[in-house]
Amino acid sequence: MTETTRIVTVESWRDGMKARIRNYCIAGLASFLGACAGEDPPPPPLDVVVAPARESHFPIYGNYVAVTQPSQDVEVRARVDGFVEAIEYQEGSYVSAGDPLYRIDDRPYVAKIDRLQANLASEIAQLRKSERDVERLRPLYAENAASQLDLDTAVAAMEQSQAGVAAIEAELAEAQLDLEFTRVTAPIDGLVGARNVDIGGLVGSSGQSLLTTVKQIDPMYVEFRMTALDYLNAQRRRQSVRERQEADEEGRAVEGWVSITLPDDSTYAYRGDIAFTEPEVNIETGTFAVRAVVPNPNRVLLPGQYTRARLELDEIQNAVSVDEKSIRIEQGGSYVMVVLPDDTVEQRFIVLGPQSGDSVVVRSGLSGGERIIVEGMHRVRHGQRVTALSNAEYEQRKEALLQEAAQQTAGEP
Repeated sequence: MTETTRIVTVESWRDGMKARIRNYCIAGLASFLGACAGEDPPPPPLDVVVAPARESHFPIYGNYVAVTQPSQDVEVRARVDGFVEAIEYQEGSYVSAGDPLYRIDDRPYVAKIDRLQANLASEIAQLRKSERDVERLRPLYAENAASQLDLDTAVAAMEQSQAGVAAIEAELAEAQLDLEFTRVTAPIDGLVGARNVDIGGLVGSSGQSLLTTVKQIDPMYVEFRMTALDYLNAQRRRQSVRERQEADEEGRAVEGWVSITLPDDSTYAYRGDIAFTEPEVNIETGTFAVRAVVPNPNRVLLPGQYTRARLELDEIQNAVSVDEKSIRIEQGGSYVMVVLPDDTVEQRFIVLGPQSGDSVVVRSGLSGGERIIVEGMHRVRHGQRVTALSNAEYEQRKEALLQEAAQQTAGEP
Protein backbone atom coordinates (compact mmCIF):
# COMPACT_ATOMS: atom_id res chain seq x y z
CA MET A 1 0.00 0.00 0.00
CA THR A 2 1.36 3.39 -1.00
CA GLU A 3 1.67 6.35 1.30
CA THR A 4 -1.09 8.23 -0.51
CA THR A 5 -3.53 5.35 -0.14
CA ARG A 6 -2.81 5.11 3.63
CA ILE A 7 -3.58 8.83 4.15
CA VAL A 8 -6.91 8.56 2.29
CA THR A 9 -7.98 5.56 4.44
CA VAL A 10 -7.26 7.40 7.75
CA GLU A 11 -9.17 10.46 6.64
CA SER A 12 -12.14 8.29 5.68
CA TRP A 13 -12.14 6.62 9.15
CA ARG A 14 -12.05 10.01 10.87
CA ASP A 15 -14.96 11.29 8.82
CA GLY A 16 -17.02 8.18 9.71
CA MET A 17 -16.38 8.58 13.44
CA LYS A 18 -17.37 12.23 13.33
CA ALA A 19 -20.62 11.31 11.57
CA ARG A 20 -21.41 8.66 14.14
CA ILE A 21 -20.77 11.01 17.08
CA ARG A 22 -22.94 13.66 15.46
CA ASN A 23 -25.77 11.18 14.94
CA TYR A 24 -25.56 9.99 18.56
CA CYS A 25 -25.73 13.56 19.86
CA ILE A 26 -28.69 14.38 17.64
CA ALA A 27 -30.52 11.24 18.77
CA GLY A 28 -29.80 11.90 22.46
CA LEU A 29 -30.95 15.51 22.19
CA ALA A 30 -34.10 14.46 20.40
CA SER A 31 -34.84 11.87 23.08
CA PHE A 32 -34.27 14.41 25.86
CA LEU A 33 -36.49 16.99 24.16
CA GLY A 34 -39.18 14.39 23.64
CA ALA A 35 -39.08 13.36 27.26
CA CYS A 36 -39.34 16.96 28.38
CA ALA A 37 -42.25 17.58 26.03
CA GLY A 38 -44.16 14.57 27.47
CA GLU A 39 -43.53 15.28 31.23
CA ASP A 40 -46.69 15.32 33.51
CA PRO A 41 -47.75 18.71 34.97
CA PRO A 42 -47.09 19.32 38.69
CA PRO A 43 -49.84 17.94 40.99
CA PRO A 44 -52.49 20.37 42.29
CA PRO A 45 -52.38 21.53 45.93
CA LEU A 46 -53.74 19.01 48.43
CA ASP A 47 -57.01 19.70 50.21
CA VAL A 48 -56.66 19.99 54.00
CA VAL A 49 -59.14 20.91 56.72
CA VAL A 50 -58.07 23.81 58.92
CA ALA A 51 -59.41 25.41 62.07
CA PRO A 52 -58.31 28.70 63.62
CA ALA A 53 -56.38 28.70 66.88
CA ARG A 54 -58.86 29.89 69.50
CA GLU A 55 -58.12 32.75 71.84
CA SER A 56 -60.44 32.93 74.83
CA HIS A 57 -60.70 32.45 78.59
CA PHE A 58 -59.71 28.84 79.25
CA PRO A 59 -61.05 27.16 82.43
CA ILE A 60 -58.86 24.60 84.21
CA TYR A 61 -60.70 21.68 85.76
CA GLY A 62 -59.83 19.06 88.33
CA ASN A 63 -61.11 15.58 87.49
CA TYR A 64 -61.62 12.94 90.19
CA VAL A 65 -62.86 9.37 90.32
CA ALA A 66 -66.12 9.36 92.27
CA VAL A 67 -68.84 6.96 93.35
CA THR A 68 -72.52 7.68 93.94
CA GLN A 69 -74.12 6.93 97.29
CA PRO A 70 -77.72 7.24 98.52
CA SER A 71 -78.37 10.27 100.68
CA GLN A 72 -80.13 7.95 103.14
CA ASP A 73 -79.82 4.17 103.49
CA VAL A 74 -82.36 2.86 106.00
CA GLU A 75 -82.64 -0.74 107.19
CA VAL A 76 -86.22 -1.91 107.59
CA ARG A 77 -86.40 -4.30 110.56
CA ALA A 78 -89.22 -6.16 112.28
CA ARG A 79 -90.06 -4.55 115.63
CA VAL A 80 -92.32 -7.37 116.84
CA ASP A 81 -92.19 -11.15 116.67
CA GLY A 82 -94.49 -13.00 114.32
CA PHE A 83 -94.98 -14.77 111.04
CA VAL A 84 -95.12 -12.82 107.77
CA GLU A 85 -98.60 -12.94 106.24
CA ALA A 86 -98.05 -10.77 103.15
CA ILE A 87 -95.38 -8.89 101.22
CA GLU A 88 -96.96 -5.77 99.77
CA TYR A 89 -94.24 -4.28 97.56
CA GLN A 90 -92.26 -5.09 94.44
CA GLU A 91 -88.54 -5.49 94.88
CA GLY A 92 -86.50 -2.65 93.40
CA SER A 93 -89.50 -0.35 93.03
CA TYR A 94 -89.82 3.23 94.20
CA VAL A 95 -91.83 3.68 97.39
CA SER A 96 -93.02 6.70 99.33
CA ALA A 97 -92.85 7.12 103.07
CA GLY A 98 -95.75 5.22 104.67
CA ASP A 99 -96.28 2.74 101.81
CA PRO A 100 -96.96 -0.81 103.15
CA LEU A 101 -94.12 -3.31 102.81
CA TYR A 102 -94.91 -6.32 105.07
CA ARG A 103 -97.86 -7.55 107.10
CA ILE A 104 -97.15 -9.68 110.16
CA ASP A 105 -99.74 -11.96 111.83
CA ASP A 106 -101.47 -9.65 114.29
CA ARG A 107 -103.86 -12.08 116.05
CA PRO A 108 -101.73 -12.48 119.21
CA TYR A 109 -101.53 -8.71 119.57
CA VAL A 110 -105.26 -8.23 119.01
CA ALA A 111 -105.94 -10.84 121.70
CA LYS A 112 -103.57 -9.08 124.08
CA ILE A 113 -105.34 -5.78 123.52
CA ASP A 114 -108.71 -7.38 124.19
CA ARG A 115 -107.42 -8.86 127.48
CA LEU A 116 -105.93 -5.55 128.57
CA GLN A 117 -109.10 -3.69 127.73
CA ALA A 118 -111.04 -6.11 129.94
CA ASN A 119 -108.55 -5.67 132.76
CA LEU A 120 -108.79 -1.94 132.33
CA ALA A 121 -112.55 -2.05 132.59
CA SER A 122 -112.25 -4.09 135.81
CA GLU A 123 -109.76 -1.65 137.31
CA ILE A 124 -111.93 1.31 136.37
CA ALA A 125 -114.90 -0.33 138.12
CA GLN A 126 -112.79 -0.91 141.21
CA LEU A 127 -111.58 2.69 141.09
CA ARG A 128 -115.13 4.02 140.95
CA LYS A 129 -116.11 1.90 143.99
CA SER A 130 -113.06 3.19 145.88
CA GLU A 131 -113.98 6.76 145.00
CA ARG A 132 -117.54 6.23 146.27
CA ASP A 133 -116.20 4.74 149.51
CA VAL A 134 -114.02 7.79 150.10
CA GLU A 135 -116.90 10.15 149.32
CA ARG A 136 -119.12 8.30 151.81
CA LEU A 137 -116.54 8.14 154.62
CA ARG A 138 -115.34 11.76 154.56
CA PRO A 139 -118.60 13.31 155.87
CA LEU A 140 -118.89 10.53 158.46
CA TYR A 141 -115.31 11.19 159.57
CA ALA A 142 -116.12 14.87 159.86
CA GLU A 143 -119.03 14.01 162.22
CA ASN A 144 -116.84 11.52 164.16
CA ALA A 145 -119.02 8.72 162.86
CA ALA A 146 -116.06 6.99 161.16
CA SER A 147 -112.53 6.49 162.33
CA GLN A 148 -109.37 7.87 160.78
CA LEU A 149 -108.27 4.32 159.97
CA ASP A 150 -111.38 3.64 157.94
CA LEU A 151 -110.89 6.82 155.90
CA ASP A 152 -107.18 6.15 155.35
CA THR A 153 -107.94 2.61 154.19
CA ALA A 154 -110.53 3.86 151.72
CA VAL A 155 -108.18 6.55 150.37
CA ALA A 156 -105.35 4.01 149.94
CA ALA A 157 -107.66 1.64 148.09
CA MET A 158 -108.70 4.48 145.76
CA GLU A 159 -105.10 5.45 145.05
CA GLN A 160 -104.17 1.82 144.37
CA SER A 161 -107.05 1.60 141.92
CA GLN A 162 -105.86 4.78 140.19
CA ALA A 163 -102.35 3.33 139.86
CA GLY A 164 -103.78 0.06 138.56
CA VAL A 165 -105.77 1.91 135.91
CA ALA A 166 -102.67 3.90 134.81
CA ALA A 167 -100.55 0.72 134.58
CA ILE A 168 -103.10 -1.10 132.45
CA GLU A 169 -103.53 1.96 130.22
CA ALA A 170 -99.73 1.99 129.65
CA GLU A 171 -99.76 -1.73 128.84
CA LEU A 172 -102.67 -1.16 126.49
CA ALA A 173 -100.80 1.66 124.70
CA GLU A 174 -97.75 -0.60 124.33
CA ALA A 175 -99.92 -3.40 122.96
CA GLN A 176 -101.57 -1.03 120.49
CA LEU A 177 -98.10 0.11 119.39
CA ASP A 178 -97.03 -3.52 118.85
CA LEU A 179 -100.19 -4.03 116.82
CA GLU A 180 -99.21 -1.07 114.61
CA PHE A 181 -95.75 -2.59 114.16
CA THR A 182 -97.31 -5.64 112.55
CA ARG A 183 -97.85 -3.36 109.53
CA VAL A 184 -94.30 -2.62 108.28
CA THR A 185 -94.21 0.55 106.15
CA ALA A 186 -91.53 2.46 104.23
CA PRO A 187 -89.75 4.93 106.54
CA ILE A 188 -88.62 7.27 103.71
CA ASP A 189 -89.05 7.88 99.99
CA GLY A 190 -86.65 5.82 97.89
CA LEU A 191 -85.82 2.56 96.18
CA VAL A 192 -86.72 -0.53 98.17
CA GLY A 193 -84.30 -3.46 98.08
CA ALA A 194 -84.74 -7.22 97.87
CA ARG A 195 -86.75 -9.00 100.54
CA ASN A 196 -84.85 -11.01 103.13
CA VAL A 197 -87.81 -13.12 104.25
CA ASP A 198 -90.65 -14.93 102.50
CA ILE A 199 -94.30 -15.33 103.41
CA GLY A 200 -94.62 -17.57 106.44
CA GLY A 201 -91.17 -16.75 107.76
CA LEU A 202 -90.65 -15.93 111.41
CA VAL A 203 -89.39 -12.40 111.98
CA GLY A 204 -88.41 -10.35 115.01
CA SER A 205 -86.07 -11.07 117.87
CA SER A 206 -86.76 -14.80 117.52
CA GLY A 207 -86.26 -14.86 113.73
CA GLN A 208 -85.06 -12.70 110.85
CA SER A 209 -84.85 -9.09 111.95
CA LEU A 210 -83.69 -7.31 108.77
CA LEU A 211 -86.53 -7.37 106.25
CA THR A 212 -85.23 -5.07 103.49
CA THR A 213 -83.62 -1.66 102.90
CA VAL A 214 -84.84 1.62 101.45
CA LYS A 215 -82.35 3.97 99.77
CA GLN A 216 -83.12 7.63 99.19
CA ILE A 217 -81.68 8.61 95.80
CA ASP A 218 -83.00 12.16 95.44
CA PRO A 219 -80.77 13.92 96.22
CA MET A 220 -77.78 11.67 95.61
CA TYR A 221 -74.37 11.81 97.28
CA VAL A 222 -71.23 11.83 95.10
CA GLU A 223 -68.09 10.98 97.06
CA PHE A 224 -64.50 11.47 95.86
CA ARG A 225 -61.06 12.45 97.14
CA MET A 226 -59.10 15.58 96.26
CA THR A 227 -55.95 17.33 97.38
CA ALA A 228 -55.99 20.24 99.78
CA LEU A 229 -54.44 22.49 97.08
CA ASP A 230 -57.15 21.64 94.57
CA TYR A 231 -59.84 22.30 97.14
CA LEU A 232 -58.29 25.66 98.01
CA ASN A 233 -58.11 26.66 94.33
CA ALA A 234 -61.67 25.52 93.78
CA GLN A 235 -62.93 27.59 96.70
CA ARG A 236 -61.12 30.68 95.44
CA ARG A 237 -62.44 30.19 91.93
CA ARG A 238 -65.95 29.60 93.24
CA GLN A 239 -65.83 32.77 95.33
CA SER A 240 -64.65 34.88 92.38
CA VAL A 241 -67.43 33.51 90.16
CA ARG A 242 -69.99 34.12 92.91
CA GLU A 243 -68.85 37.74 93.35
CA ARG A 244 -68.97 38.35 89.61
CA GLN A 245 -72.46 36.89 89.27
CA GLU A 246 -73.76 38.77 92.30
CA ALA A 247 -72.50 41.98 90.69
CA ASP A 248 -74.37 41.09 87.50
CA GLU A 249 -77.40 43.32 86.99
CA GLU A 250 -79.54 40.31 86.05
CA GLY A 251 -78.79 38.71 89.42
CA ARG A 252 -78.35 35.23 88.00
CA ALA A 253 -78.24 32.39 90.52
CA VAL A 254 -74.93 30.64 91.09
CA GLU A 255 -75.04 27.10 89.70
CA GLY A 256 -73.55 24.08 91.43
CA TRP A 257 -69.81 23.76 91.06
CA VAL A 258 -69.51 19.95 90.82
CA SER A 259 -70.40 18.25 87.54
CA ILE A 260 -70.35 14.51 86.93
CA THR A 261 -70.44 12.19 83.94
CA LEU A 262 -72.82 9.36 83.10
CA PRO A 263 -71.74 5.83 82.03
CA ASP A 264 -71.82 6.93 78.36
CA ASP A 265 -69.34 9.76 79.17
CA SER A 266 -72.00 12.42 78.69
CA THR A 267 -72.32 15.22 81.24
CA TYR A 268 -75.12 14.88 83.79
CA ALA A 269 -77.81 17.54 83.50
CA TYR A 270 -77.65 18.66 87.14
CA ARG A 271 -74.74 20.11 89.10
CA GLY A 272 -74.05 19.60 92.77
CA ASP A 273 -72.51 21.46 95.68
CA ILE A 274 -70.02 20.35 98.32
CA ALA A 275 -71.91 19.39 101.49
CA PHE A 276 -69.19 17.67 103.52
CA THR A 277 -65.40 17.60 103.66
CA GLU A 278 -63.40 15.24 105.82
CA PRO A 279 -61.89 17.25 108.69
CA GLU A 280 -58.46 15.62 108.34
CA VAL A 281 -56.10 15.09 105.40
CA ASN A 282 -54.71 11.60 104.92
CA ILE A 283 -50.96 11.95 105.58
CA GLU A 284 -50.15 9.01 103.28
CA THR A 285 -52.02 10.20 100.19
CA GLY A 286 -52.31 13.95 100.87
CA THR A 287 -56.02 13.82 100.03
CA PHE A 288 -59.27 13.96 101.94
CA ALA A 289 -62.82 12.78 101.30
CA VAL A 290 -65.33 15.18 99.78
CA ARG A 291 -69.08 14.67 99.43
CA ALA A 292 -71.25 16.56 96.96
CA VAL A 293 -75.05 16.60 96.91
CA VAL A 294 -76.53 16.26 93.41
CA PRO A 295 -80.24 16.43 92.50
CA ASN A 296 -81.63 13.22 91.00
CA PRO A 297 -85.33 13.88 90.26
CA ASN A 298 -85.53 11.51 87.29
CA ARG A 299 -83.63 8.71 89.10
CA VAL A 300 -80.93 8.62 86.40
CA LEU A 301 -78.18 8.03 88.97
CA LEU A 302 -78.08 4.80 90.97
CA PRO A 303 -76.18 4.03 94.18
CA GLY A 304 -72.72 2.51 93.79
CA GLN A 305 -72.19 3.93 90.30
CA TYR A 306 -68.64 4.96 89.38
CA THR A 307 -68.36 8.32 87.69
CA ARG A 308 -66.01 11.28 87.24
CA ALA A 309 -66.46 14.46 89.24
CA ARG A 310 -65.15 17.73 87.83
CA LEU A 311 -64.54 21.07 89.57
CA GLU A 312 -63.35 24.31 88.04
CA LEU A 313 -60.07 25.24 89.73
CA ASP A 314 -58.82 28.25 87.77
CA GLU A 315 -59.08 30.17 84.50
CA ILE A 316 -56.39 31.36 82.06
CA GLN A 317 -57.16 34.74 80.54
CA ASN A 318 -56.78 35.15 76.73
CA ALA A 319 -55.37 31.65 76.29
CA VAL A 320 -54.59 30.25 72.81
CA SER A 321 -55.90 26.70 72.43
CA VAL A 322 -56.12 24.11 69.65
CA ASP A 323 -57.75 20.73 69.19
CA GLU A 324 -55.79 17.81 70.57
CA LYS A 325 -56.01 15.93 67.26
CA SER A 326 -54.03 18.67 65.47
CA ILE A 327 -50.94 18.12 67.66
CA ARG A 328 -48.12 15.72 66.79
CA ILE A 329 -45.29 14.74 69.11
CA GLU A 330 -41.79 13.64 68.15
CA GLN A 331 -38.37 13.64 69.78
CA GLY A 332 -37.88 17.32 69.05
CA GLY A 333 -41.12 18.23 70.84
CA SER A 334 -44.74 18.95 70.01
CA TYR A 335 -45.70 20.65 66.77
CA VAL A 336 -48.64 21.63 64.58
CA MET A 337 -48.87 22.26 60.86
CA VAL A 338 -49.75 25.91 60.21
CA VAL A 339 -51.11 27.17 56.88
CA LEU A 340 -49.49 30.55 56.19
CA PRO A 341 -51.25 33.42 54.35
CA ASP A 342 -49.66 32.27 51.04
CA ASP A 343 -51.21 28.78 51.54
CA THR A 344 -47.90 27.09 52.24
CA VAL A 345 -47.43 24.73 55.17
CA GLU A 346 -45.12 25.45 58.09
CA GLN A 347 -44.16 22.91 60.72
CA ARG A 348 -44.43 24.93 63.94
CA PHE A 349 -43.05 23.66 67.26
CA ILE A 350 -45.11 24.75 70.26
CA VAL A 351 -45.07 24.61 74.07
CA LEU A 352 -48.17 22.95 75.52
CA GLY A 353 -50.11 23.92 78.63
CA PRO A 354 -53.06 22.36 80.48
CA GLN A 355 -55.74 20.37 78.72
CA SER A 356 -59.51 20.33 79.16
CA GLY A 357 -61.48 17.82 77.16
CA ASP A 358 -60.25 17.91 73.54
CA SER A 359 -58.73 21.39 73.83
CA VAL A 360 -55.09 22.04 74.75
CA VAL A 361 -53.58 25.37 75.74
CA VAL A 362 -50.55 26.53 73.71
CA ARG A 363 -48.27 28.56 75.97
CA SER A 364 -46.00 29.74 73.14
CA GLY A 365 -45.50 29.26 69.42
CA LEU A 366 -48.96 30.23 68.15
CA SER A 367 -51.16 33.27 67.89
CA GLY A 368 -54.90 33.40 67.99
CA GLY A 369 -56.58 33.05 64.59
CA GLU A 370 -53.73 31.20 62.81
CA ARG A 371 -54.95 28.38 60.60
CA ILE A 372 -54.07 24.94 61.96
CA ILE A 373 -54.42 21.74 59.94
CA VAL A 374 -56.77 19.36 61.77
CA GLU A 375 -57.28 16.79 58.99
CA GLY A 376 -54.81 15.75 56.32
CA MET A 377 -51.64 16.81 58.11
CA HIS A 378 -50.06 13.37 57.57
CA ARG A 379 -50.16 13.98 53.79
CA VAL A 380 -48.35 17.30 53.74
CA ARG A 381 -44.82 18.45 54.48
CA HIS A 382 -43.12 21.68 55.41
CA GLY A 383 -43.15 24.23 52.57
CA GLN A 384 -45.82 22.45 50.52
CA ARG A 385 -48.68 24.46 49.03
CA VAL A 386 -52.19 23.35 50.03
CA THR A 387 -55.81 24.33 49.63
CA ALA A 388 -57.15 25.24 53.07
CA LEU A 389 -60.81 24.33 53.59
CA SER A 390 -63.15 24.53 56.51
CA ASN A 391 -64.79 21.34 57.63
CA ALA A 392 -68.08 22.30 55.93
CA GLU A 393 -66.31 23.16 52.65
CA TYR A 394 -64.41 19.87 52.75
CA GLU A 395 -67.61 17.88 53.25
CA GLN A 396 -69.31 19.71 50.38
CA ARG A 397 -66.39 19.02 48.04
CA LYS A 398 -66.31 15.36 49.03
CA GLU A 399 -70.03 15.04 48.43
CA ALA A 400 -69.69 16.63 45.00
CA LEU A 401 -66.90 14.19 44.04
CA LEU A 402 -68.99 11.24 45.17
CA GLN A 403 -71.95 12.42 43.10
CA GLU A 404 -69.72 12.92 40.04
CA ALA A 405 -68.28 9.42 40.44
CA ALA A 406 -71.78 7.98 40.77
CA GLN A 407 -72.89 9.74 37.57
CA GLN A 408 -69.87 8.44 35.67
CA THR A 409 -70.55 4.92 36.89
CA ALA A 410 -74.21 5.17 35.86
CA GLY A 411 -73.20 6.35 32.35
CA GLU A 412 -70.90 3.38 31.64
CA PRO A 413 -72.33 0.71 29.25
